[in-house]
Amino acid sequence: MKKTLLFVAMLLFPICMLAQQKIALVNADEIMAAMPEAKAAQTQLKDLDKRYSEELQKMQEQYAKKTEAFVAEQEKLDETIRKSRQQELIDLQNRIQSSANVMQEDFQKQQTALFTPIQQKVFDAIKVVGDREGITYVMPAMGALYKGKDAIDITDKVKKQLGL
Repeated sequence: MKKTLLFVAMLLFPICMLAQQKIALVNADEIMAAMPEAKAAQTQLKDLDKRYSEELQKMQEQYAKKTEAFVAEQEKLDETIRKSRQQELIDLQNRIQSSANVMQEDFQKQQTALFTPIQQKVFDAIKVVGDREGITYVMPAMGALYKGKDAIDITDKVKKQLGL
């Protein structure tokens, strides 16, 4: 009998512990979208993307012109000159690809540099609200499989903490 009671008590102990824990949900994407810093970062990234796209477009136009000129006159060229121009086109194509890769890497670095401090600011605000409200766990609202009527959503409190 004592063993049965002890066993039942051990089974119920984790359930009792969960009942004392407060779990909250937060929509970090909504918070980030409302932040002026995030909007400014998005604008900077759009401008950078536009500049990089324009530069790549110019390089591709240059490649297309050189290719067109080569195709038009290749029959008239000496073998040595033809091979030289073919190599020039290959080099230009490689340079375009290399530039595209460098631009993509730089774009990702810029994105990380701009958004990491903003994400940290949101995380810090979530922590402040969570500590103030006595919350044990904060989960992303978008990742929750189920949100019951008693679920605590701290999104608005975090926005208020950030002055939004």
